[in-house]
Amino acid sequence: MMHRASSCPFLLAVLAVAALCATLNALVDHTQRARPYLAASYGLKQLSPSSRLQLTRPAGMTRSLPSCLRGLNSAERRRSRSRVAELQGNMELLMHTAQNQVPVFQATPKCPVTGIPLPGNVHVVGLSHNTADVSVREKLAIPEAEWKAQAARLNEMPGIDEAGILSTCNRFEVYYVSHDTDNANEQLLRFLESKSGLSSNDLMPNLFFHDGYEAIKHLLSVSSGLDSLVVGEGQILSQVKNCAAHGQDQEGSFGKVLGKLFNIAVATGKRVRTETGISKGAVSVSSAAAQLSEMKVEGDLGIKFEDARIAIVGAGEMTRLLVTHLASTRAKQPLHIINRGRERMEKLNDMFPDVDMSLHTLDEMWDQIKEADIVFTSTFSKDPLLDKANLEANPRDKKLMLVDISVPVNVGYDAKDVEGVTAYHVDDLKEVVEKNKEKRMAAVREAEVMIENEIKEFEGWKQSLRCIPAIKMLREKGEVIRQKELQNAEKILSGLSQKEKDTVDRVTKGIINKLLHGPMAHLRDPEEVSDRVEYKLETVQKMFQLTDLEAHILLGDGKKKKKKKKQAA
Repeated sequence: MMHRASSCPFLLAVLAVAALCATLNALVDHTQRARPYLAASYGLKQLSPSSRLQLTRPAGMTRSLPSCLRGLNSAERRRSRSRVAELQGNMELLMHTAQNQVPVFQATPKCPVTGIPLPGNVHVVGLSHNTADVSVREKLAIPEAEWKAQAARLNEMPGIDEAGILSTCNRFEVYYVSHDTDNANEQLLRFLESKSGLSSNDLMPNLFFHDGYEAIKHLLSVSSGLDSLVVGEGQILSQVKNCAAHGQDQEGSFGKVLGKLFNIAVATGKRVRTETGISKGAVSVSSAAAQLSEMKVEGDLGIKFEDARIAIVGAGEMTRLLVTHLASTRAKQPLHIINRGRERMEKLNDMFPDVDMSLHTLDEMWDQIKEADIVFTSTFSKDPLLDKANLEANPRDKKLMLVDISVPVNVGYDAKDVEGVTAYHVDDLKEVVEKNKEKRMAAVREAEVMIENEIKEFEGWKQSLRCIPAIKMLREKGEVIRQKELQNAEKILSGLSQKEKDTVDRVTKGIINKLLHGPMAHLRDPEEVSDRVEYKLETVQKMFQLTDLEAHILLGDGKKKKKKKKQAA
């Protein structure tokens, strides 16, 4: 009996630990959204979406009742089971609390010297022709007219301070600033899942995630044409410029960091094209499509390129570039342009007075396709214009080549299953692109050196942002001293004329400005290492006895706070 009594507390403890282990594992399984909360509560470094608490069961413990418990009388068993149930109830209450706990986002880090919030890190999440097929890219494509609205939606998410979207036929990228990468990426993944209709398991193999140095380098490489399908092409620079314009206007979602970064990206893209040979003879996606048709036409259709009747569906920028290239080749004229409205076609026709064009609206599309040998498509349609079903419904008596340079695609992937039809999409241009890339490797290496220098400048600028309050305080302290000394000399100065007083005022301001110019220039000078910035701040702070720097914070938590202040006003 003594043995049973002494073993009972031990058994209760063992059962309690078992209940705790089982319930904590269930807790983590069902509370993925509360990962930061759990990590902080249980002292864990980090919990990934698929992680479980690795708690081991005490030696000898099984899911069934231990054999020694079976020797207890019914009253002792009831007490033991009651205690275990009580422990499980408490754990269930904890699980319910954690499930409803709002995820804890990291607080904005502050400079240890000044106490001001530090600028967030730059990140980019996306996919491109390097990581994903056009069949995936088209599911995330966003028209430029929607870039601003979708970026504003991202900017409202917790953990994201600034945001911008760049969506082209070859890439979809989200640039953002955050102090809390894990939570921001989780929010973005949900956004991408919602936008594409794909699960995270389908999306993840196609996505890339860059932050800090790698994110900055990626944007500068994109704007310089190094990451383009066609190396050195100029259209991407215009698209980056448009992204910057959307982000920096009054309703945009850029703050200081992305605003500065995109300005540097645009300037770098221009400089690379001016100072290297990367854009000399470079082809665009449109001209690569035309070259591909020249290469393939005899094998696919059995006719020469100069004998092929050409139709183009669409009258936008890509068509303009396509006509520019076709005009310099042996392409047969007239070129048959097909578009929804006539205004764009007529404008396109006016741009090329030496090119013979025949203009047709969409209701004539199938008549033109029936007569054509090669059809290029480039429209903003979200659904395919040509697919197996409608091609078979409009039979023809000769072979047809379809070349689609649109994202989302204008030509369905099943079009190639139609007898006599050959279909090419953007990803099929790589054969032309590789030849173009080899010619430009020397220019690429020059551009990479320029990009590295620009990255250092940007990182130095970002580090120097924390010096702004100290610079402001230096100016204010100098002005306070100047005003105080002028007040002390008020009796002496009272006999001066207004003109002489203005001269004294101007001279004393000049003295203060010249005295402070050196320290302020020293603070503004970019530093690559964070510790150097803090050392400079500490030195200036002690030298000029600057205090209460936090009251002069100019760097806020991003553009969100600015907007709230405007609305409150």
